[in-house]
Amino acid sequence: MHYIVLDLEFNQGFDFTNNKSINYIPSCRFEIIQIGAIKLNQNLQVIDTFNQYIKPNLYKEIHPYVEKLTGIKKDFLNYMPYFTQVQPLFKSFVGNQDECIFCVWGKSDLRALFRNLSYYNFIENDLILKYIDIQSVATKYLKFSKGGVIGLKSAIEKFQIPIKKEFHNALNDAFYTTEIFKILKSEKMTIKIFNSKHIPPR
Repeated sequence: MHYIVLDLEFNQGFDFTNNKSINYIPSCRFEIIQIGAIKLNQNLQVIDTFNQYIKPNLYKEIHPYVEKLTGIKKDFLNYMPYFTQVQPLFKSFVGNQDECIFCVWGKSDLRALFRNLSYYNFIENDLILKYIDIQSVATKYLKFSKGGVIGLKSAIEKFQIPIKKEFHNALNDAFYTTEIFKILKSEKMTIKIFNSKHIPPR
């Protein structure tokens, strides 16, 4: 059994003429442009890492908010492989899906991963994954009471983890999620099941 701490960065459609977000492809609203992941053994020791930027195919222009948040620019991504080329590499990194538990900061990354895999017909049946929502555990542990769930940067500050890497970079955010996971390892963590058949088609 091993853990895959996963984080993704996305791009989405933007109408530059009318200066507004637009949902060009409802079945895949968020296109993955970076996959960052850290593989841990049962003792939460790092045994491998994965970091890959991805050239957009669906939304070729970078949404202004995404570019501002991540610093990722179109010219940089033009030299990167497409998702169809990266997927086999990431699948190999993950290994036996039945023997791993994904650790994510909220469920949205798993939902986006499914939609991207589904769009390119990488999924023959329902996608079923075991996962731990580290964000939910941290929110309860820190008794966050401002409504909703705590953000990653706020959690890092609350746990007094040194900030040495920029946020909104998939590998860096996976690193920070891993650090929080290590602190919370003695807490009761519910292993949930992500089942894609419960995800609406749009």
